[in-house]
Amino acid sequence: MNLLPDTFGICAGEIATLKIEKRLEKNATIIWYDTYAGYTQQQVLASQPYAIKYAVLKPGKVTVKVIIGKNTYYDSTMVVLNKKPVLNLKDSTYCKGRSVYLDAKNPGMKYTWSTGETSQKIKLENSGTYWVKINNNGCIVSDTARIKFIPGSTPNFGEEVTFCLSDENKTLSIKTLPDTKIQWNNGSIYPSLKITKDGIYWVKTFNKNCGEQIDSVKVILKACDCEMLIPNSFTPNEDNRNDYFFPVIQCEYSEFELTIKDKWDNIVYISKNPNGKWDGRFKGNLCPEEVYIYEIKSVEKATGKKNPPRVGKVSLFR
Repeated sequence: MNLLPDTFGICAGEIATLKIEKRLEKNATIIWYDTYAGYTQQQVLASQPYAIKYAVLKPGKVTVKVIIGKNTYYDSTMVVLNKKPVLNLKDSTYCKGRSVYLDAKNPGMKYTWSTGETSQKIKLENSGTYWVKINNNGCIVSDTARIKFIPGSTPNFGEEVTFCLSDENKTLSIKTLPDTKIQWNNGSIYPSLKITKDGIYWVKTFNKNCGEQIDSVKVILKACDCEMLIPNSFTPNEDNRNDYFFPVIQCEYSEFELTIKDKWDNIVYISKNPNGKWDGRFKGNLCPEEVYIYEIKSVEKATGKKNPPRVGKVSLFR
């Protein structure tokens, strides 16, 4: 008579109930015994004599004896001791943009994640509560982790930053998370760095949730008042309206040269005076109506910066 399953899996350290699979007559006598001393607790259920509870330390054979009238039946099952998975997910905080994986460990077992995935570990991209259930031949454990992604403290200045020399607040600043360590290339450890000269600046940040981040930037100091406005036409007809061609400058230059050429590449005007003006004449003679080419070379007095030559066209009308 088949009374028990061929094998019976029990999770190590847990109490499991072994039941007779066949429905018996009410007058049946049931006797349980095992062939080894591997259990720590044996309890026949008073309300269900066809079931027994076991807490087993090692695998072995359990036998049941059933007496019905003059007939005696025996059946046995092999108790298999399955390893109970050890699972310990932790609540964690990470920086956005980092590659983060949640690992259930316990290789070779069956996994069911709250995301629907069935792999040992999953990649996380969003804040939320994640749970996993691990099954090892009926030994099931589960755990939950609360994951939070926060904005990072990664500096991002871009390739180049320009400040006007006249700006009072020439600083590079970064936003950081609490407990973030900062180091600039000059040794400063504060979120803001005052800029005093051109150059390449870098900053490193470190946070336990975000790791180490680094960024660098080229800083340019510019005399913003040195913007030069150059007209594209003028009318030297002596009506006192737009009679001269000259660049409108807003700062001082230590070096300056304005050269104007005709379409044949002949120089018709040259001046090293930033305030010089061309009246449309060459050696006292009126120049013809046509398009002329100008070139301006300059060095800013405040910074010593040599500007790239400004080349363009100006039309002369009469």
